[in-house]
Amino acid sequence: MSTISKNIWALGWVSFFTDLATAMIKPLIPIYVVLVLHQGVDKLGYVIAITTLVSYLFRWFGGWLSDTLQVTKPLLLIGYALSTIMKPLFSLAENWGSVAAISATERLGKAIRSAPKDVLISASAQPQQQGRAFGVHKTLDIAGEMLGGILAFLLLTWLGQSEHWIRIIFELSLLPGLLGLFILIFWVKDLIQKQPKPLAPETTSGQMDSSLWGWFTIYFLAVFFMLSDAFMVIRGSEIGIATQWLPLLMVSSALTQTLISYRAGKRVDATGQFNGARFLMQTSLWAGVISAGLLLMQSPVSLVLAFVFQGVFMVTGLNAMRSRIGQTEHKKGRAYGIFYLGTALATAVGSLIIGQIWEQFGAIWALEFSVVGLVSVLLTITIFKNILPLYSPNR
Repeated sequence: MSTISKNIWALGWVSFFTDLATAMIKPLIPIYVVLVLHQGVDKLGYVIAITTLVSYLFRWFGGWLSDTLQVTKPLLLIGYALSTIMKPLFSLAENWGSVAAISATERLGKAIRSAPKDVLISASAQPQQQGRAFGVHKTLDIAGEMLGGILAFLLLTWLGQSEHWIRIIFELSLLPGLLGLFILIFWVKDLIQKQPKPLAPETTSGQMDSSLWGWFTIYFLAVFFMLSDAFMVIRGSEIGIATQWLPLLMVSSALTQTLISYRAGKRVDATGQFNGARFLMQTSLWAGVISAGLLLMQSPVSLVLAFVFQGVFMVTGLNAMRSRIGQTEHKKGRAYGIFYLGTALATAVGSLIIGQIWEQFGAIWALEFSVVGLVSVLLTITIFKNILPLYSPNR
């Protein structure tokens, strides 16, 4: 990893501390909405849908701004600052609506920064090291999530699990967020003008590579059917896991992602960008099917394993898409923006449907809906191999 640029390492540490702050509060949100405020799993579905929609919907706008203005760092500063400021305000939330409003605004910061961040990572890496670059960044990103989850567990254990202490934890999340902003201001450089020439065949007329649409479709369907980790936390509560242990379920997912992220990126580089990305996408779908299936079992061990495989699903699928998009030349920021936009719509609609099924018919029906859907997507790419094309230059 010595060939990874300082800029990528700096961006990784910014994400480390920001995601540490996020993970301190993330497992508390479903606990707070359902177990403290008694708003119901369907209301949790609304919170997830609204938050996800805002988080991903405006990523297209961030990508468009990055391409249009030819800058990345100013957009990163705005995005990270907004997220840092909003997190402590969860301590003021009194119902699911206020939770959704604060969460959506906090995720707006992520929306603004995500596509420009991916563009800057890609611009800071050599063409043959795109997979490694995203793998290193994702490793630090998820390591922050893992430490944040552990901190949430320790704070709940030491301070207590009352509404008062949950609000205090929300306020404490400000500290690591400010540290991430400090690193961003003083150590990250804007290199958008230095994007290397990619390995993929050049598309004509400066248009986005049309072969990406098959990849987008498969990934969007996968995240539509995959259960949010918030639903998985509630599943843990239903089968009898004590509240203070619930954050550690997310830690198991984060630990898995930390351990395999760089290796997954290295696999993409070693096997060829496109074939490696295809392998990771298949791995992601298999992991999603296994994770959803394990949730059907009413056992703490199976639930922990479900989070482990959810971690595999997330990191391999995301690395596959980011690496695949990173190899295109034209409209890269826009491609990342479309990727996040589609993810927003698919995840939001999926969360609404799963939340309603869960509330009206029970957890088992919702879990079976997820399993059947993910199996269908896996069968689709197995039978129709050309749905994930290598490239298709625009003519």
